[in-house]
Amino acid sequence: MSENEAPSIDEMAANGDASEEVDAPIDAAAADEINLHEVTTDDPKTERITELERDVEDWRTRAYRSAADLENLRKRFQKERDELKKFGVEGLLKDILGAVDNLERALGHAEPGNSLAEGVEMVLRQFVQMAAKYGAEPFEAAGKPFDPQMHEAMTQIPTDEAEPGTVMDVFQRGWTLHGRLVRPAMVTVAAAMPQSASQESDVAGNPEQEASNDVDAEG
Repeated sequence: MSENEAPSIDEMAANGDASEEVDAPIDAAAADEINLHEVTTDDPKTERITELERDVEDWRTRAYRSAADLENLRKRFQKERDELKKFGVEGLLKDILGAVDNLERALGHAEPGNSLAEGVEMVLRQFVQMAAKYGAEPFEAAGKPFDPQMHEAMTQIPTDEAEPGTVMDVFQRGWTLHGRLVRPAMVTVAAAMPQSASQESDVAGNPEQEASNDVDAEG
């Protein structure tokens, strides 16, 4: 058929069928656009839900942290209360120990069998028993190695009767309160004998060595 000839009815019908065939994919694309529009319309809701979920998780985390902080605070208050209960009498104990020291010194200078000394000894015994109820007690130091955490050295005494660094005498007893030091013990500590003095002591204790030295001196 030439360009000037009009299309026949059959050709027009054929073209109409083709048009319908072309229109079918267009309808599918339009449906896809509609579905896409529906999904796009739902996105703000999804984002809002996600945002709310993040907020819930954030507040849950904050709640856990607040609960942990509260528990730590409760434990700290409990510890401070226990400390106050255990060591609240420490100041009073330190004040009383001065009077106890004087009684012990008086007892140390009293004659055996003195009725007054026996009364003082009884008072001291009662005080130690009462202090023990509150967790306070004196500790022994004589004959033990010197401990700078527990003892305060007043002087050092050169001697060969004890190992150097051993506590010899106690001027003032030390006290603890529930195992914590309240007052160190004031003590004297053994020191090593000077070399010359130690040799003279060995010679004095050995008559044969002393006689040998005398012979050498006469020679």
